[in-house]
Amino acid sequence: MNNSATTIQDPGVAVPGATLRPYLKRKKSSLGETKVAVVGAGGVGKSALSVRFLTRRFIGEYDQSSDTKYKHTAIVDGESVGFELLDTRSVNEDNGARDEVIRWGDGFMLVYSVTSRTSFDTLLDIRRKIEDVKKVGHVPVIVVGNKADMAHVRQVTQDQGRLLAIDFGCPFMEVSASEDVNKVLESFHVLCREILDYKRRSRTFLDRVFGLKKS
Repeated sequence: MNNSATTIQDPGVAVPGATLRPYLKRKKSSLGETKVAVVGAGGVGKSALSVRFLTRRFIGEYDQSSDTKYKHTAIVDGESVGFELLDTRSVNEDNGARDEVIRWGDGFMLVYSVTSRTSFDTLLDIRRKIEDVKKVGHVPVIVVGNKADMAHVRQVTQDQGRLLAIDFGCPFMEVSASEDVNKVLESFHVLCREILDYKRRSRTFLDRVFGLKKS
């Protein structure tokens, strides 16, 4: 895994008319930095989604030779959230879901292309491996179908994607990294909410079990 981190400043477009100064005064999350890994088969647009989220720009071609880790700050539900985002590279058909990636991540964006049934079918194996490595019954994930703008070559219906997410017990979104930046941003924010809710529930459980004082 490439441990070098690229810090990208939040351009501040999440709230129309806002400036950078109010963001700097926002209270940061008390639950620490949110570690998100973007996983899925090669060619589904993992890098395009990651860069869209980080910079609001779209890249059509991306020559990725290794995993790439970024640092980013975004406003989610009025709260400043620090992200570590890992854009994974698929190596030897591992779909980016290597043991070290899974151990590192707090939550996972499971990406497939609506134009590739094979990339959709791999999500079952990815989900199973995440649960095996994490050794817990629930891990924050979101199922994201990318390339929704390419309906003329669609191989996976929206209902099929939605049903898979219901089976996983997680949110689902169809997006187009090339055409809809707002849906891409929302997909990351939805996953962030899942992670923060999971962390809050976990901390509350530990407080009950061990009688820890809440911060």
